[in-house]
Amino acid sequence: MKMFSIFIIAYLLLLAFGNAARYEFIFDNEEIFESCPGIPGNNGVHDLFDLSDMIFELSEGRLEVSGNSTSVWEGVEPTDRIQGRGDLYKFQRGAWQVTPLTFAVNDFCSVQYSNSSAWYQMWTKRIAPEDRKCINVYGHVYHYMHLPVDTVFEYPVNIEGRHKLVVNLRAFDESNKERPKIICTQIVGEVIKVK
Repeated sequence: MKMFSIFIIAYLLLLAFGNAARYEFIFDNEEIFESCPGIPGNNGVHDLFDLSDMIFELSEGRLEVSGNSTSVWEGVEPTDRIQGRGDLYKFQRGAWQVTPLTFAVNDFCSVQYSNSSAWYQMWTKRIAPEDRKCINVYGHVYHYMHLPVDTVFEYPVNIEGRHKLVVNLRAFDESNKERPKIICTQIVGEVIKVK
């Protein structure tokens, strides 16, 4: 009976993924990142990185990223533990509703370059190996190898509509006291079905 249950679950998963549709994420902001509203003094990703040497180009279902970024998170030390959280929201019935798609990591520096993480595939694998330091090293420059990010993807259920990804980063010193500067940035856009 147990083997039959495993077979049914596997069959349903294959059926779901076999019927996946193609979607495209259309960014609201051509600069990609936005500040989180309601947080005084928040400059979003610009509190974490100086992006003045970065180039973002959107073209035919792909975001092309190149250049350098510099870590500018003030008040953190290389020995700090970085806690990260990302939540995906969908705009429904006039308000942002949190979805089940969430990630949280208690020690980001220990997994920043882990090839099993989602951010590795979309971001950190394109950082030159000699630049692979944690985001808590103020003034560190990250040189990016060509970084293409697909904005067209397949998903097994309908996810059309407005979405936003909100990312929060917090730093804790060696005595586990939270640093005052919290990073909050978001990416907002529309998911449309590709015909």
